[in-house]
Amino acid sequence: MLINTGNLDQNMDGFPTLMLFIHGVPIEYTGSRKADQLVRNLKKFVAPDVSILESDSAIKNFVENAGTSFPMFLGFGVNDSLIAEYGRKYKKRAWFAVAKDFSEDVMVAYEFDKVPALVAIHPKYKEQSLFYGPFEENFLEDFVRQSLLPLVVPINTETIKMLNDDQRKVVLTILEDDSDENSTQLVKILRSAASANRDLVFGYVGIKQWDEFVETFDVSKSSQLPKLLVWDRNEEYELVPVC
Repeated sequence: MLINTGNLDQNMDGFPTLMLFIHGVPIEYTGSRKADQLVRNLKKFVAPDVSILESDSAIKNFVENAGTSFPMFLGFGVNDSLIAEYGRKYKKRAWFAVAKDFSEDVMVAYEFDKVPALVAIHPKYKEQSLFYGPFEENFLEDFVRQSLLPLVVPINTETIKMLNDDQRKVVLTILEDDSDENSTQLVKILRSAASANRDLVFGYVGIKQWDEFVETFDVSKSSQLPKLLVWDRNEEYELVPVC
């Protein structure tokens, strides 16, 4: 399809630019341009805001087809009208579905024992959290918004973009190497802290993995690590003593 870009009143920085029109609203595609990732992302954009699942097999197929690139929210015994707004609002960032019929095996698999229940899943990070309500607007949106990110975010060039849409302050831990055994144990501790403090985003980064980013906090390879700081995602940050 050919489009006369002179007739488009969009803020395009340059070309080639891929524009998506969701509910008539133009959105610039800023995701990966690699073929497999591009196809997966575009499938996400053209999918229903909230998918309706009528059986265990439909749930299984939905989860498998969704892949691991996006978090997903599965409602069990939840009226789809309750999450339709968030399915539209966060369409770029997550999958949403409501299961109308499911077995006890599904309840065991997704670790809930009553309905209504909303399960947030981060397949990439093997994380799952559960919300039993109340399903009033503020409580529900708080859960959805906070669950768009994993409990502890590994900070890199891709995940840093995910923070742009989140207004919470970031508790950032700077490590020497985020892949060594000591760092792995520390991340487990951070995950426990994050579970109890959902009004904050917890993240970590290794100087070995991304030294240019770490240096913006006046931290270098010669610094004593780990360091913990509270960062407002702009220029302001505050170091926190680490015992």
